[in-house]
Amino acid sequence: MKTGEKAGKDRLYLGIDVGGTKVQASLIEESGATVGRKRCPTPREGGPEQTLQAIETAIGEVLEDAKIRAKDLTAIGIAIPGVVDPDAARVVVTPNMNLTGVAIGSHLESRYDVPVAIGNDCNLGTLGEKWLGSARDADTVVGILVGTGIGGGYVHKGRLWRGARESAGEIGHIVMQIDGPKCGCGNHGCLEALASRSAIERDLREAIAAGRDSVLPAFAEDNLKVIRSGMLRRALLAGDELVTEVMRRASEIIGHACLTVRHLIDPDVIVLGGGVMEANSEFMMPIIENVVGSDQLPGARDGGRVLLSALGDDAVVLGAVALARRHVGRSPFKKRFAVSPTYPMVVRPKFGEVSIGRKTYSRDIYIPVSGKIKKRDKTLARQLYSSSHTIGPKELEKVCRGGPEVLFIAAGHSGQMKLNEEAERFLEQRAIKYEIRPTPEAVDAYNSSKQRKAALIHVTC
Repeated sequence: MKTGEKAGKDRLYLGIDVGGTKVQASLIEESGATVGRKRCPTPREGGPEQTLQAIETAIGEVLEDAKIRAKDLTAIGIAIPGVVDPDAARVVVTPNMNLTGVAIGSHLESRYDVPVAIGNDCNLGTLGEKWLGSARDADTVVGILVGTGIGGGYVHKGRLWRGARESAGEIGHIVMQIDGPKCGCGNHGCLEALASRSAIERDLREAIAAGRDSVLPAFAEDNLKVIRSGMLRRALLAGDELVTEVMRRASEIIGHACLTVRHLIDPDVIVLGGGVMEANSEFMMPIIENVVGSDQLPGARDGGRVLLSALGDDAVVLGAVALARRHVGRSPFKKRFAVSPTYPMVVRPKFGEVSIGRKTYSRDIYIPVSGKIKKRDKTLARQLYSSSHTIGPKELEKVCRGGPEVLFIAAGHSGQMKLNEEAERFLEQRAIKYEIRPTPEAVDAYNSSKQRKAALIHVTC
């Protein structure tokens, strides 16, 4: 190694996701491990200067928390919701934001004196899923991210397909309904104008204004200017007839969009993500799968799975880092630049306790991909299943944050722990493998595994 050159595990990158509602800046190691993250609201008023200031605020806060300087970064990757010119590091157009025409790459490079790579947010979300998420084993992957708008991306063997005009993968703007509602892009009947959160909000507000009953006004204290994805989930759980109707229609439309992708590209995997899908996947995914499963045009072999994002909010920032790594000649898809995360060694498991390093735990713990040990709260399992030995999807959301390839479940010395059917489905939908073994065997398997991994260790009843 040359003098002054950092080892892969010591290199740090900044991934930035500029969204319609928030800016997320994540400090990430070359392995993909997240060191820190900061979020701040995206300004709803003002010009590009206000949005640039929000980006710089998020960057400053995450660097300050980590006690590092910008010059300690290897590169910055930034994701923008619109059409970008990566070679010129310039935003061409952002239909739902105010960054159109901004040379954001040169601005950040001059501000921080660090190489900057820029890409479309949904392209990069798809790239993130290929690197570390649900599509990690796929040669071809199409991502569809359903949030404020709908975006997509296409990755073939680790490379983004950008298109002749830098606008490939804009699935949100395929026309699904001739003479349909006007889209933010200016066209009519786009997928985004029919099934994004903005479209869902529009349809709900119009129906409520026309006299339809709904729990939403009460949830929002009569302010329906913004209907968050979590609010939609609450309404679905409450059995709201209007929200159920609108969300079912949106899900069916997304299912037909997946069919269009299958017939056009026939990828190994279609990954669905974004805030709407993440909050409402339990309701939406069966409807989408039913539409895709009704396809009458057979293929020559099995394949073409529709999966959920394993990375959630981190997909875009991790894709931005993958792009930044390629920008500085250290592509994560080349074996010589592959860097594995550092995981804690679990030692001396015995009845009633387990030790990690110098610390001993006498209660159940999670070890997510980050390697940061978290104590397990058994209250939720007991409330839902009357037993802390049953693991459901809500717990898996915590332990599987960050998208492990494999989850090890240390089921106690006599193997009491089990996954329920919904938990097994949660893992299958995100292409996460799992092993359930008695605690001593599971710990040995966890310690020896070279994969991106997580663990749930049962210590006490």
